[in-house]
Amino acid sequence: MLNYKKLIEEILGRNDLGIYDLMKYHFGINSQVDKKFPYSELTEIFSRKIQINENLLVKIALSIELLNSSFEVHEDVRNGNTERYKSESLWWKYGPAQAINVGDGFQAISRSVLLELSEYSQDYENILRTVAYLDKSIIEVCESENYELRLQELPQSEIEDHNKIITNKYGSLVSNCFILPTMLKSSNEQNLREFADNLVLFEKLRREIDFFKSDDQNDSPQLGSFLSKSKPLSVIIAMKDGDSSLRRKLGEIYIQRVIDPQNIKIIKDLCISEGSLEKVKTISKDHKDLSIEIMNKLSFEKSEQDTIFSVLENI
Repeated sequence: MLNYKKLIEEILGRNDLGIYDLMKYHFGINSQVDKKFPYSELTEIFSRKIQINENLLVKIALSIELLNSSFEVHEDVRNGNTERYKSESLWWKYGPAQAINVGDGFQAISRSVLLELSEYSQDYENILRTVAYLDKSIIEVCESENYELRLQELPQSEIEDHNKIITNKYGSLVSNCFILPTMLKSSNEQNLREFADNLVLFEKLRREIDFFKSDDQNDSPQLGSFLSKSKPLSVIIAMKDGDSSLRRKLGEIYIQRVIDPQNIKIIKDLCISEGSLEKVKTISKDHKDLSIEIMNKLSFEKSEQDTIFSVLENI
């Protein structure tokens, strides 16, 4: 894989202003923070598969990575995450106002980097198509976050609500890794968005399963989302399928303004005893099987598929 940390550093080093120092902090530049670049790596894997020029794939990869960082920084402020990548989150170290500004800046830079495709290609029509699709994904993620915040205050959600949030938020970002390079080839793979959606649903559910099995309560983006009352699928299924006693117990916890950390184990135990976690395991496997089916159609070798799933663990 290309050295994306160095490439990001080059972009953020173009101007000698304080905001870029804060951006570098988020990426772990000039520190020992082990920042991963999953969106860039997925873009590189797919772009090399369809033989996209390296200069073009780099611009697409960095644009998506910068856009994701915009949403990460804003998410940390919204959910009160004090850590990101096992280090102090940007807002926790420099304050929420600075973090919000940096998040907005990341979004603007992501778009400007994508426009730099014109330095290596005169296919301006398709370049504009890629920018339009990136803009569409930005709107889709914002709509998803608004929908998620609304659902946090409702006593019960549906499975479809959960899936819509995951696919519109993460599926939208991952689909950029596949669809933007394809646009530069003037081709149109109809199932690439379906591919991205199944990948992220599998990975997010796999992570949820690990979270329910673990006793670790160290601060993390996943814990922050849980405490802010974003209901995992296990809870949604338990509330839907459980008896009145179980639904009442969960409802009494989720009616609070935020989740009390002491109630995390209670929620986990209720979901496990009801069997909703086992149902989530089955659903997660179904999404993985569908992802593999699409990868086979796209002629990805087993080793390439394994790499994609490995990279996906860092989104």
